[in-house]
Amino acid sequence: MSKLHQSTSWQMLDRTPRRLRLDAATRLQTQRDGWLAVHEGRVWITRDGGGLDHVLQPGERFWLRAGDGLVIEPWRRGEMSCLGWQLPAQAPAQRLAARPALRADAGFSAAAWGAVARALRGAAERLLAAARSADAMASRAQGSIRAGDSMASCGALQ
Repeated sequence: MSKLHQSTSWQMLDRTPRRLRLDAATRLQTQRDGWLAVHEGRVWITRDGGGLDHVLQPGERFWLRAGDGLVIEPWRRGEMSCLGWQLPAQAPAQRLAARPALRADAGFSAAAWGAVARALRGAAERLLAAARSADAMASRAQGSIRAGDSMASCGALQ
């Protein structure tokens, strides 16, 4: 996400749970603690004060504290996203323990870490298959060689 957001709208998140539809960068300010849940589309979140950007998929939530400000926009320009503002239903100590991977300071979302893990697993499987193939080729005879063609025998023949 660039530092120059094309933010055209501004919304306050307060004590009223509601749905938000956005197709462009939107500035949000919270008056209360709560969850921002993604229902449709993929969104990119930049919290005020720097830090890490967050990309959320449908079904993921992002914890916000009262007074937080952020810019949120669809992952792809012009794509519609649907979000929900939800007030907490749990006691404060239970909120963060319920989904520790999605805390505001956790960096990547759980889905992003899952995608990284799948990609690394796939790369490891391909490397293992290549190593097995190379090992199998090295252990098979590759044809006959004349005595003078071998690098090992070049010193012995002179």
